[in-house]
Amino acid sequence: MPNSEKSSKAKPLPSGDERMKRKPPSDMSLRPERYEADPKKAYTPEQLAEIGAITLKWNQIEAHVDFIGSFILFSKTPFWLQIATDKAIGMKGKLTLLKECLKHATLLDDKAKNCILACFAEVEQCRAYRNAIIHHHIYDHAKGIGTYVDESKSSYQILVSLDALATLYNILRSLLLEVREIDLLFRIETDSQRPGRMDEKTGKFQAFDDDYLKASILPENVKRILKLQDERKTLQKLPQFPDADLVRSLNEQAASAMRLEE
Repeated sequence: MPNSEKSSKAKPLPSGDERMKRKPPSDMSLRPERYEADPKKAYTPEQLAEIGAITLKWNQIEAHVDFIGSFILFSKTPFWLQIATDKAIGMKGKLTLLKECLKHATLLDDKAKNCILACFAEVEQCRAYRNAIIHHHIYDHAKGIGTYVDESKSSYQILVSLDALATLYNILRSLLLEVREIDLLFRIETDSQRPGRMDEKTGKFQAFDDDYLKASILPENVKRILKLQDERKTLQKLPQFPDADLVRSLNEQAASAMRLEE
Protein backbone atom coordinates (compact mmCIF):
# COMPACT_ATOMS: atom_id res chain seq x y z
CA MET A 1 0.00 0.00 0.00
CA PRO A 2 1.44 3.45 -0.91
CA ASN A 3 2.57 5.65 1.96
CA SER A 4 0.01 8.32 1.05
CA GLU A 5 -2.83 5.83 1.50
CA LYS A 6 -1.46 4.70 4.86
CA SER A 7 -1.18 8.31 5.99
CA SER A 8 -4.75 9.15 4.98
CA LYS A 9 -6.07 6.13 6.82
CA ALA A 10 -4.03 6.89 9.93
CA LYS A 11 -5.14 10.52 10.01
CA PRO A 12 -8.52 10.94 8.29
CA LEU A 13 -9.64 14.39 7.27
CA PRO A 14 -11.87 16.29 9.72
CA SER A 15 -15.45 15.15 9.22
CA GLY A 16 -17.16 17.85 11.28
CA ASP A 17 -18.30 15.19 13.78
CA GLU A 18 -15.49 15.82 16.29
CA ARG A 19 -16.63 17.73 19.37
CA MET A 20 -14.45 20.13 21.35
CA LYS A 21 -11.23 18.10 21.04
CA ARG A 22 -9.57 16.17 18.21
CA LYS A 23 -6.28 14.98 16.79
CA PRO A 24 -4.75 17.62 14.51
CA PRO A 25 -5.26 16.96 10.76
CA SER A 26 -2.08 16.48 8.74
CA ASP A 27 -3.38 18.08 5.54
CA MET A 28 -1.37 21.30 5.00
CA SER A 29 -4.29 22.95 3.20
CA LEU A 30 -6.21 23.00 6.49
CA ARG A 31 -3.69 25.27 8.21
CA PRO A 32 -4.69 28.92 8.70
CA GLU A 33 -3.52 31.60 6.32
CA ARG A 34 -1.96 33.60 9.11
CA TYR A 35 -1.12 33.21 12.79
CA GLU A 36 -1.64 35.65 15.62
CA ALA A 37 0.56 35.33 18.73
CA ASP A 38 -1.03 38.06 20.84
CA PRO A 39 -4.00 36.67 22.84
CA LYS A 40 -5.66 40.09 23.07
CA LYS A 41 -5.60 40.38 19.29
CA ALA A 42 -6.51 36.76 18.60
CA TYR A 43 -9.43 36.54 21.05
CA THR A 44 -12.30 38.83 21.92
CA PRO A 45 -12.72 40.17 25.47
CA GLU A 46 -15.68 37.80 25.81
CA GLN A 47 -13.52 34.78 24.94
CA LEU A 48 -10.84 35.82 27.42
CA ALA A 49 -13.51 36.33 30.09
CA GLU A 50 -14.91 32.84 29.47
CA ILE A 51 -11.41 31.31 29.74
CA GLY A 52 -11.01 33.02 33.10
CA ALA A 53 -14.47 31.90 34.23
CA ILE A 54 -13.71 28.28 33.24
CA THR A 55 -10.49 28.43 35.26
CA LEU A 56 -12.24 29.68 38.39
CA LYS A 57 -15.24 27.35 38.10
CA TRP A 58 -12.94 24.36 37.64
CA ASN A 59 -11.01 25.41 40.75
CA GLN A 60 -14.26 25.07 42.71
CA ILE A 61 -14.90 21.56 41.36
CA GLU A 62 -11.32 20.53 42.02
CA ALA A 63 -11.46 21.88 45.59
CA HIS A 64 -14.52 19.71 46.32
CA VAL A 65 -12.91 16.57 44.88
CA ASP A 66 -9.74 17.34 46.85
CA PHE A 67 -11.75 17.73 50.03
CA ILE A 68 -13.70 14.51 49.54
CA GLY A 69 -10.60 12.57 48.50
CA SER A 70 -8.46 13.77 51.40
CA PHE A 71 -10.46 15.06 54.36
CA ILE A 72 -13.65 13.01 53.99
CA LEU A 73 -12.18 9.72 52.82
CA PHE A 74 -9.54 9.89 55.58
CA SER A 75 -11.69 11.63 58.19
CA LYS A 76 -10.72 9.18 60.95
CA THR A 77 -6.97 9.62 60.41
CA PRO A 78 -4.76 12.27 62.06
CA PHE A 79 -5.02 15.73 60.55
CA TRP A 80 -1.35 15.76 59.56
CA LEU A 81 -1.93 12.61 57.49
CA GLN A 82 -4.93 14.21 55.79
CA ILE A 83 -2.77 17.19 54.83
CA ALA A 84 0.02 14.91 53.59
CA THR A 85 -2.46 12.89 51.53
CA ASP A 86 -3.90 16.04 49.99
CA LYS A 87 -0.42 17.15 48.88
CA ALA A 88 0.83 13.73 47.75
CA ILE A 89 -2.15 12.63 45.64
CA GLY A 90 -3.37 14.56 42.61
CA MET A 91 -6.85 14.89 41.16
CA LYS A 92 -6.70 11.67 39.14
CA GLY A 93 -5.40 9.72 42.12
CA LYS A 94 -8.17 10.99 44.38
CA LEU A 95 -10.83 10.03 41.86
CA THR A 96 -9.30 6.54 41.71
CA LEU A 97 -9.42 6.29 45.52
CA LEU A 98 -13.03 7.43 45.61
CA LYS A 99 -13.99 4.84 42.99
CA GLU A 100 -12.25 2.18 45.10
CA CYS A 101 -14.23 3.39 48.12
CA LEU A 102 -17.45 2.88 46.15
CA LYS A 103 -16.54 -0.76 45.49
CA HIS A 104 -16.54 -1.41 49.24
CA ALA A 105 -19.43 0.87 50.16
CA THR A 106 -22.02 -0.68 52.51
CA LEU A 107 -24.62 2.10 52.73
CA LEU A 108 -24.70 3.19 49.09
CA ASP A 109 -26.73 1.00 46.72
CA ASP A 110 -26.03 0.42 43.02
CA LYS A 111 -28.20 3.38 42.00
CA ALA A 112 -26.16 5.71 44.20
CA LYS A 113 -22.86 4.25 43.02
CA ASN A 114 -23.81 4.56 39.35
CA CYS A 115 -24.82 8.22 39.62
CA ILE A 116 -21.53 8.97 41.40
CA LEU A 117 -19.53 7.18 38.70
CA ALA A 118 -21.45 9.07 36.00
CA CYS A 119 -20.51 12.34 37.68
CA PHE A 120 -16.86 11.32 38.00
CA ALA A 121 -16.75 10.38 34.30
CA GLU A 122 -17.96 13.89 33.44
CA VAL A 123 -15.45 15.42 35.86
CA GLU A 124 -12.61 13.56 34.14
CA GLN A 125 -13.81 14.61 30.68
CA CYS A 126 -14.18 18.24 31.71
CA ARG A 127 -10.76 18.12 33.35
CA ALA A 128 -9.28 17.18 29.97
CA TYR A 129 -11.11 20.07 28.28
CA ARG A 130 -10.12 22.54 30.99
CA ASN A 131 -6.46 21.49 30.83
CA ALA A 132 -6.49 21.85 27.07
CA ILE A 133 -7.99 25.33 27.22
CA ILE A 134 -5.69 26.61 29.96
CA HIS A 135 -2.53 25.19 28.38
CA HIS A 136 -3.34 25.66 24.69
CA HIS A 137 -1.42 27.74 22.17
CA ILE A 138 -3.10 30.04 19.67
CA TYR A 139 -3.44 28.28 16.32
CA ASP A 140 -6.35 29.19 14.05
CA HIS A 141 -7.89 32.01 16.04
CA ALA A 142 -10.32 33.02 13.28
CA LYS A 143 -12.02 29.61 13.54
CA GLY A 144 -11.62 29.33 17.31
CA ILE A 145 -9.15 26.44 17.19
CA GLY A 146 -6.22 26.12 19.58
CA THR A 147 -3.50 23.48 19.79
CA TYR A 148 -1.88 21.77 22.77
CA VAL A 149 0.07 18.72 23.96
CA ASP A 150 -1.56 16.64 26.69
CA GLU A 151 -0.05 14.76 29.65
CA SER A 152 0.80 11.79 27.43
CA LYS A 153 2.73 14.09 25.04
CA SER A 154 0.08 13.65 22.33
CA SER A 155 -0.92 16.59 20.12
CA TYR A 156 -4.54 17.72 20.01
CA GLN A 157 -6.68 20.61 18.93
CA ILE A 158 -9.24 22.24 21.20
CA LEU A 159 -12.12 24.56 20.35
CA VAL A 160 -11.79 27.99 21.97
CA SER A 161 -14.59 29.78 20.13
CA LEU A 162 -16.91 31.85 22.29
CA ASP A 163 -19.68 29.28 21.79
CA ALA A 164 -17.42 26.41 22.88
CA LEU A 165 -16.11 28.25 25.93
CA ALA A 166 -19.53 29.45 27.09
CA THR A 167 -21.02 25.97 26.64
CA LEU A 168 -18.24 24.33 28.64
CA TYR A 169 -18.64 26.90 31.41
CA ASN A 170 -22.36 26.08 31.70
CA ILE A 171 -21.55 22.37 31.94
CA LEU A 172 -18.98 23.05 34.68
CA ARG A 173 -21.46 25.17 36.59
CA SER A 174 -24.00 22.34 36.51
CA LEU A 175 -21.35 19.74 37.36
CA LEU A 176 -20.33 21.61 40.52
CA LEU A 177 -23.86 21.19 41.90
CA GLU A 178 -23.60 17.41 41.42
CA VAL A 179 -20.21 17.23 43.13
CA ARG A 180 -21.59 19.09 46.15
CA GLU A 181 -24.39 16.56 46.51
CA ILE A 182 -21.96 13.66 46.08
CA ASP A 183 -19.87 15.17 48.87
CA LEU A 184 -22.81 14.43 51.19
CA LEU A 185 -23.03 10.80 50.05
CA PHE A 186 -19.38 10.20 50.88
CA ARG A 187 -19.77 11.92 54.26
CA ILE A 188 -22.54 9.48 55.15
CA GLU A 189 -20.79 6.41 53.72
CA THR A 190 -17.52 7.09 55.54
CA ASP A 191 -19.35 8.15 58.73
CA SER A 192 -17.47 11.43 58.75
CA GLN A 193 -20.78 13.28 59.13
CA ARG A 194 -23.85 11.22 59.96
CA PRO A 195 -27.26 12.89 59.73
CA GLY A 196 -29.60 12.77 62.70
CA ARG A 197 -32.01 14.79 64.84
CA MET A 198 -32.22 16.27 68.30
CA ASP A 199 -34.01 14.02 70.83
CA GLU A 200 -36.84 16.13 72.28
CA LYS A 201 -36.71 14.35 75.62
CA THR A 202 -32.98 14.29 76.24
CA GLY A 203 -31.95 17.31 74.16
CA LYS A 204 -29.11 15.24 72.73
CA PHE A 205 -28.26 14.66 69.08
CA GLN A 206 -29.38 11.22 67.90
CA ALA A 207 -27.72 9.90 64.73
CA PHE A 208 -29.89 8.02 62.25
CA ASP A 209 -29.29 4.29 62.06
CA ASP A 210 -28.18 2.49 58.89
CA ASP A 211 -31.65 1.26 58.02
CA TYR A 212 -33.17 4.75 58.12
CA LEU A 213 -30.30 6.17 56.08
CA LYS A 214 -30.77 3.51 53.41
CA ALA A 215 -34.56 3.83 53.34
CA SER A 216 -34.96 7.60 53.49
CA ILE A 217 -31.95 9.91 53.57
CA LEU A 218 -29.75 8.38 50.86
CA PRO A 219 -32.55 7.79 48.29
CA GLU A 220 -33.59 11.45 48.58
CA ASN A 221 -30.00 12.56 48.04
CA VAL A 222 -29.63 10.29 45.01
CA LYS A 223 -32.91 11.62 43.61
CA ARG A 224 -31.52 15.17 43.77
CA ILE A 225 -28.32 14.10 42.00
CA LEU A 226 -30.19 12.30 39.22
CA LYS A 227 -32.35 15.39 38.71
CA LEU A 228 -29.23 17.54 38.41
CA GLN A 229 -27.71 15.08 35.94
CA ASP A 230 -30.87 15.11 33.83
CA GLU A 231 -30.72 18.91 33.78
CA ARG A 232 -27.06 18.84 32.76
CA LYS A 233 -27.83 16.49 29.90
CA THR A 234 -30.39 18.94 28.52
CA LEU A 235 -27.77 21.70 28.27
CA GLN A 236 -26.45 22.69 24.86
CA LYS A 237 -23.91 20.17 23.58
CA LEU A 238 -20.30 21.13 23.02
CA PRO A 239 -19.82 22.32 19.42
CA GLN A 240 -18.24 20.39 16.57
CA PHE A 241 -15.14 21.28 14.61
CA PRO A 242 -15.66 22.54 11.05
CA ASP A 243 -15.20 19.84 8.42
CA ALA A 244 -12.31 19.83 5.94
CA ASP A 245 -14.26 21.41 3.06
CA LEU A 246 -15.47 24.28 5.23
CA VAL A 247 -11.96 24.91 6.57
CA ARG A 248 -10.53 25.06 3.03
CA SER A 249 -13.30 27.42 1.93
CA LEU A 250 -12.70 29.75 4.88
CA ASN A 251 -8.94 29.65 4.26
CA GLU A 252 -9.46 30.60 0.61
CA GLN A 253 -11.67 33.53 1.65
CA ALA A 254 -9.03 34.68 4.15
CA ALA A 255 -6.28 34.41 1.51
CA SER A 256 -8.35 36.46 -0.95
CA ALA A 257 -8.97 39.13 1.68
CA MET A 258 -5.26 39.32 2.48
CA ARG A 259 -4.39 39.72 -1.22
CA LEU A 260 -6.89 42.58 -1.52
CA GLU A 261 -5.33 44.29 1.50
CA GLU A 262 -1.90 44.08 -0.14
